[in-house]
Amino acid sequence: MMESEDEAAAFYPRRLAAVRAEYEQVLQRIAWLRNGAAGLLAGLAAAVLGAIRRSVWEALVPGWVLLVILGMLVALLLLYLQSLRVRDRLLRLVLHYERARERLAGTAVQVGGGGEEFRESKHLYEHDLNLLGPGSLFGRLDTVRTGVGQRGLARLLLQADRERTAEELLARRAAIQELTPKNALREQIALLGDSSLQQVPAHFFDGWLKEVPPELPRWLRGSLLATSGLLLVLTGLALAHVLPWEVARPNLLCVFVVQGALALRVRKQVVGLLDGSSRLSNQVAIFREGLGLLQEGSFNAERLRELQRISAMPNDTTTLLGRLESQLVIVEQRTKQWFLVPSLLFCIGTHAALSIAHWKRAYAAAMEGWLEAWAEFEALHALATFAYEHPEYVYPEMLAAGTAVFTATAMAHPLLPEGAVANDLCLDEQNRLYLISGSNMAGKSTLLRAIGVNAVLANTGAPIRARAARMSPMVLGASIALTDSLAEGRSKFLAEVERLHAILGAAQGDDGRCVLFLIDEIFSGTNSLDRRIAAEAVTRTLIAHGAIGALSTHDLTLTEMAAAEELHATNVHMGSPEAGDPLAFDYRLKPGVNPSSNALAILRMMGIDL
Repeated sequence: MMESEDEAAAFYPRRLAAVRAEYEQVLQRIAWLRNGAAGLLAGLAAAVLGAIRRSVWEALVPGWVLLVILGMLVALLLLYLQSLRVRDRLLRLVLHYERARERLAGTAVQVGGGGEEFRESKHLYEHDLNLLGPGSLFGRLDTVRTGVGQRGLARLLLQADRERTAEELLARRAAIQELTPKNALREQIALLGDSSLQQVPAHFFDGWLKEVPPELPRWLRGSLLATSGLLLVLTGLALAHVLPWEVARPNLLCVFVVQGALALRVRKQVVGLLDGSSRLSNQVAIFREGLGLLQEGSFNAERLRELQRISAMPNDTTTLLGRLESQLVIVEQRTKQWFLVPSLLFCIGTHAALSIAHWKRAYAAAMEGWLEAWAEFEALHALATFAYEHPEYVYPEMLAAGTAVFTATAMAHPLLPEGAVANDLCLDEQNRLYLISGSNMAGKSTLLRAIGVNAVLANTGAPIRARAARMSPMVLGASIALTDSLAEGRSKFLAEVERLHAILGAAQGDDGRCVLFLIDEIFSGTNSLDRRIAAEAVTRTLIAHGAIGALSTHDLTLTEMAAAEELHATNVHMGSPEAGDPLAFDYRLKPGVNPSSNALAILRMMGIDL
């Protein structure tokens, strides 16, 4: 935890001001270098003119002046290029801290992508809790650098409830807590690569790694190396006048024809491999730099140490990636005009393809492990950034698996702005079910989502938005935002039945974990009598298998289920505390059954007289 709750609020503006000041200094240096270079060019022009008109300038411009001016101009050019690189990195840092400050101020809740590409079909809670998509929890947490890291973050959110023991959750929490204060590491990750725009989706790496490299004759590589070497030797001897051109030309032509025939033999396989690798150069560079940060870090958390071990198998992983990167750079450059002629003359693309194919056969399987390690490291780092920016959030006390407990004091939805209404929650062995009745717009669905999203955060190892909390590892299931689908020919009722069946299946599992279920307006498409019977049957089965949860409803007949002692249910409600104004919501959870309705008041608000 941080020393002060205001550390992030103080650090971000202070660091942003320092980076901006440094950025302005670099801009001034660039302007000075540009003006100095212009002055030197003018001096160089004068020196050249003096060399041309020696009769006038010989006494004023000695010959060595030209070399001095040229040397100074080269030095200024190198300093200028270095300053441009520094400027670009500082600009990236400025944007990094501006986004961080906006997150802290609540003006940029959606800081990253929506992560829709990571959705899993028929997931038990993703869509209902708005974990992915516009305005989602993923978008709030997405401070990762790479597409692989985005997938790691999405996987943590979607599989947050799959850790089986409290020890596994605590191990991940320890990693997040250790990463929380590391602002320098956050800067280093933000600055990976030459540009913030260099990013490819995670599935691109997957496809490249799974694509089996072509099986090429073993002798081909040596033969091509021999022909390319002969071309270089013959050309060098001819240029050095050791070998007459009359002798060199036919030999060069002969070697070139042999080399071309060898290259044409494997052209189809080589072109396919080169085309599939053409977008990876910058990404491998980012990946190599990132793994270097991971491996060089000094960590105490066992999970971080394990990621270090995975990323370093076999030894010298970054060197291996550097070899791949050098070949990918050749692939990227081979079609550019300045490189086209030597590429064709010496079959450089074919050489690169052969090296890449050899590298993939040797290290593709290991690279999958490196990618997974980096994906988890970036995901943990994103959750640590979230924890750093919310020091007022708490880490729940973790209980042993096998008991269903989720209690929280002053809990609110993490995506709601500062000042959002908080509620207390107590679901445990004695109080297994909340029956939440209430008016339209009173906040019932938001409360269910607040429970679910905080449970997801807790299961990832991150802190939750509450003053205090206790929970055990649980499987999460939600039925809140189900809709019908014309494309699939499925009604909302059928979708709800399928979801509830899946939640029941999870509750009846044998992995020792209980289920936390969140259901909004259960079986709303049926009549009140059938609804009551079906709802009680579902909840009775869930409770019998150790589950805890909350069920919201407008139908007051469902509140009668609290009379069944085996359900261990409690009636609570949300609504207006003012009898004369049913729309004056306070979004507080109150004991008992909702005593009022606001449907008629809403109709009158719309101008419909009753």
